[in-house]
Amino acid sequence: MFKRAITLAFCSLLLAGCQSDGIAGDPLNPSAATLTPAQKQQQVQDRATFEALTINVLRSAGYRANTNDLDGSFNLLIKLDEKSQVIGCETQPNKQFDRKIYPYNPHLANDLLSICWTSVLPRVPSSLIDPKETTTDIVAPVAVFPLNGLSPQDRSARALMLQDQAQNDFLFKQLFAAQPIDSIGIATLLVMSDSSGHVKECAASLDPHVLRPSEFKQDDALLGGLISRCKQLDLNAMPGFTPNAQGMTSVFKRIEYTPWKAGLKRS
Repeated sequence: MFKRAITLAFCSLLLAGCQSDGIAGDPLNPSAATLTPAQKQQQVQDRATFEALTINVLRSAGYRANTNDLDGSFNLLIKLDEKSQVIGCETQPNKQFDRKIYPYNPHLANDLLSICWTSVLPRVPSSLIDPKETTTDIVAPVAVFPLNGLSPQDRSARALMLQDQAQNDFLFKQLFAAQPIDSIGIATLLVMSDSSGHVKECAASLDPHVLRPSEFKQDDALLGGLISRCKQLDLNAMPGFTPNAQGMTSVFKRIEYTPWKAGLKRS
């Protein structure tokens, strides 16, 4: 399932609090008896799509969050409420991986725990939701390969990616973390600073997130506050920022925001 070309991989997700696809008469899945063949097929398709999107999101977030270049394995446990909003995160050892190849690494687990609070996951499909449950638990087995095999070019690209992520985290904490957020979206920022790093102009817009477009709202108060706080930024405190001594410097960023990301909660 895993190839050494992939530095971070997620196995198939385990879902609890969802209806599983099964055969009629299965005593472990009574709801399957009421499903038509078409509904069962829809469940299979919905689950495959949800799993693929979720794995892709977590893989990218995990690669960026692994700033200490650790390797190993663990299980990431994510709890979602009835609106598919993150309400809980924790980790546990994974007992399925070969420990000689993917040993449990509690330090890696601690470093990557934040990705379930900072990621925008797709909404759980209605065909998978058990109406008798109010929450859904996702168990994502994680295996991270050693990064010592990266080429110089890949290491250089990774360093730039980590700097970009650090800048995004800085801007989120400065502009969003203390704010009450009740929608999901992406903020686009264009910041202009002078030769000393002081912000002279800031433009911003709010747009829907491709994975949760129905939960976006055009929030004028959030946008206005965002621009106001942006103009008060000291970009010299932002990781990797170097002002242009000869003139203006521009910074362009796209920042995800969600109700559960506000405050960068930790369990």
